[in-house]
Amino acid sequence: MNYKKELAKRFGTSSNKPSSASIAVALIGGIAIGTIVSLLFAPQSGEDTRDMISSKSRDLKDSLKDQIKSLKNRVQSESDDLMDKAKDKYNSVKQNATDLADNAKDKYNNLKASANHNV
Repeated sequence: MNYKKELAKRFGTSSNKPSSASIAVALIGGIAIGTIVSLLFAPQSGEDTRDMISSKSRDLKDSLKDQIKSLKNRVQSESDDLMDKAKDKYNSVKQNATDLADNAKDKYNNLKASANHNV
């Protein structure tokens, strides 16, 4: 049985590429599990353990802040790119409309002049 296909079918995902959210969750889970395992297999005094938990918590907090900042910057960059593309498309459509209007106006004036000339 192909579990990837089955999971994709059940959860509606078709991409083999992991999302940023799933990577972040895996990272946080890995850090938490690593911290717990290190506490269980390396017993220390209470003060040392509290210091270690505090240090790991700060590291996790800093890591999350960095990831959030990175994600925010990436979203902002994508947003800016999208806005630039939208502006370019708007200007292109506007220019095409202006060109069409000018061509129609020229044809109208040519027909009008031709009609006046024939009369």
